[in-house]
Order: sequence, then structure tokens, then C-alpha cells
Amino acid sequence: MADAERPTFSLPPPAALREEAQRVGERGKRKGRPRRRFMAEREHALSRTLVPIAGVVAAASTGVALLDVGTSSFPPSATAVAIEVVLAVGLAIVAAFAHVLRANFKALVTLAIAGGVIATFGWGAACHETGGSASPFLLLAPLFAAAFTHVVPIPPRAAIAIGACGVVSIAIAGPLSPPYAYLLASVAAITGVVVARGRQTQAVHSFLRTERLSAALARMQRVHEQLVVVEKLEALRVLVGGMAHELNNALTVSQASNQQAIKDLDRNVELAKGAILRSDGGLARIKRTVDRLRRFAMAAEGTLEPADVAAMLDFALESAIGRARSGVVVERIYDPNVGAIECHVSALAEALFQIARNAIEAMPGGGTIEAAVRRDGDVVVLSVSDQGRGIPADQLAKVFDPFYTRAPGKSAQKSGLGLSAVYGLVTALGGKVQIDSEVGKGTVVSISMPAKRR
Repeated sequence: MADAERPTFSLPPPAALREEAQRVGERGKRKGRPRRRFMAEREHALSRTLVPIAGVVAAASTGVALLDVGTSSFPPSATAVAIEVVLAVGLAIVAAFAHVLRANFKALVTLAIAGGVIATFGWGAACHETGGSASPFLLLAPLFAAAFTHVVPIPPRAAIAIGACGVVSIAIAGPLSPPYAYLLASVAAITGVVVARGRQTQAVHSFLRTERLSAALARMQRVHEQLVVVEKLEALRVLVGGMAHELNNALTVSQASNQQAIKDLDRNVELAKGAILRSDGGLARIKRTVDRLRRFAMAAEGTLEPADVAAMLDFALESAIGRARSGVVVERIYDPNVGAIECHVSALAEALFQIARNAIEAMPGGGTIEAAVRRDGDVVVLSVSDQGRGIPADQLAKVFDPFYTRAPGKSAQKSGLGLSAVYGLVTALGGKVQIDSEVGKGTVVSISMPAKRR
């Protein structure tokens, strides 16, 4: 499997996640009653098509009128030109009113019928004045009727009215019009009604499908909100339990050592000193734990300082390798043009050490770690890739839980804050964390941070 096909889990900064969740929620909400929403959709579709159709027919009428006026060999009658001009003006008025009344469905349907009647009867009259059944414009009336019924999403009853007008317009043009003209007008009328009925049915089905999806999204959002609260409480429970275990171990050592020192103080000073030193070790362990918690909680309050992130990644890897068994090889791919970036040095150092330690613990038998530092526009990306067992896709999100471990045989209470600390520390720098993992091939942990601060 290619790297691009690996299961991926990415966590951007909290502010970006909240904004995206709010945008998705707003887009998913459907305001008003279902009937009003359905009518609004139909109004939008009707207005969107009626205006250009009426405008096109008006423009065609104007063009024919200008062509007739400019024709010298067969000059038309003044009546025909007047009819064509009136047609153009009437249809232009229909287009204008359709734009103004785009939020009124009944008015739009009325305008569509009016436009179809004007186009069909007007062109029937124009054909009558330009040769009747021999007019070159004989089929324009049923053609424009078909344009209104086939393109504009009008109700079937309106399509019946416009289609009937198209048939009647042939008789207006000339009672002795050829049969094919009546046949074409009838076919256009019938297909227009069929198309209108099918379009209306499809609109209803589409609206119902959208409503069901919207209702499902609303239910999912409510369940998700409840799940977030439950997950917060669960994460808090795990965090408190883990920290209680960590602190209790150190306190137990300190208390036992203090008691032993009190007993040995009068009998053997050296034994008492050893007990006190063990007690100091337990207290130091508590202090380190509290310091990690403080850095995790207050990472954003640190001072921004320029730092060589490549050198920091090297130091984190060497520190983590120094505490682990040998057999780990590091391959470095560092872009020399990255340079220093402004960051909270202690927070970034803690995050890089956690990532390096996790990579080494994922390879108990040794292996190769690939460390990379590169620049991608205004972002600096640091990545650490191991050759460990990988993480199943259904567990990727869990690696950000406090005290989660993917090392076999290791208790969860000993794994510390882990990647949850990495996420908190990196997002405090304005960056994001991404994990790409494939079972049996390894894991890549990448952190992205802004190269420049505004």
C-alpha cells in the first residue's frame, strides 16, 4: 500500500476545529417549515429558468422584427412588425416581473402561463400576417411553447394550458396549415405535460430525500454532542486515574523512605541518609510529573523564541535512544533552508521527545527511524517515521487519549500523557498533528507549525 493510502488521522488546532464544526452545523440546518422550504426550492428553480427563457424569446422576437424591417425583397406588413415588437416587449415585461416576484410561486406560475400564451398566440398572429400556413415562422409558436413547458419547471396544469395554446396557434396562423404542423404542436404539448409531471415528481422525491438526510444529520449532531461530553468525562477519568497512580507510586516511595529514615536516624546515620535520598527521588519524580502537566496545560503561555527545529528533533531522538536499547538507526532528511522558527522551545522539545520515544518503543527489536524536516510554503513540517507494528485504523483516534500505549506488555498507567501532550503542546504553537499508520509497516507522526509569526 502506498503512503497516500495509509489510514490517516489528523488533529488541527482547537479553534479551527470549532469554526469548522460550527460552519458544518450551520450548513446542515434547514430553517422554516418543510412546506415553506419545498416551495422556496420550487420558486428558485422556476425563477432561475423563466427569466432566461422569456428573455431569449423576447430577443428572438426583436431579431425577427429587425430582420423583417431590413428585408427589401419581401417587405412585411406593418401589422406583422407591430405584433413582433409587442411580443418582444410583452416577454421582456414577463422576464422583468419574474425576477421581481421570484419569491412568489403562484405569481411565477401565472407569469409562465402568460409568457407561453403571449409567445404562442403572438407568433400565431405574426405567422398569419406573414403568409399564414406558408409563413417561414409557422413552427415558431409550438417551438416556443415547448421551450416553456420543457425547460421551465411549471406544474402539469400550466403545461397543459401552454401546450394547448401551441396547438391553437397553428390554427390562428392558418386554418389550412399542413397536418405535420398540428402533429408537431400536439407532440410538443403532450411531451411537455409528461416532462412537467416527471419533473414535479422528481422534485418531491429529491426534497424528501434531502429532508431525510437533514433529519439524520440533526440526530447525528445531537448524538455527537452527547458523545463529546461522555468522551470528555472518560478522558478526564483516565487522566485523573493515571496521574493518581503516577503520583501515588512516588508518594509511597517517599513516605516509606521517610519512615525508614526516622527509624534509622538514631541507629545508623548512613542508612538514614540512603532513605532520605530515596525519598528525594520520589519527590523529584512527583516534581517532574507536575512539570509535565504544567507544560501541557500552559504551553501557550510560553515565550516565543527562535529555535533550530532540526537540532531540537536531533536532540529529542538522541535523548530517547539513550534511554532505550540499542539497534535503532536514524536516517535524517533535513531541508537546510528551513532555518530557525519562532516557537515555545520547552513545549516543542517536550512534544518532539514524546514522538521520538513513541517511535522507539514501537520497535523493541530495533529498526530504522526516518526523521524529516521540510518547509511547505508558510508551514514547517517535522515528521518521525518508524518501522514498528503500526496502529489499526479503528485505534488511530485513541492514540491521543492520555496514558494510551501501543506497546505490548506495558500497562497503560506507565505510558504517560503521550500523544495527548503532543497535541496540546503543538496546537499551542498554532500547529496540527497528523498520524499515518499501516499495520505491519509502521507509523508516521507529523507536526506542522507556522514558519513565521504575524
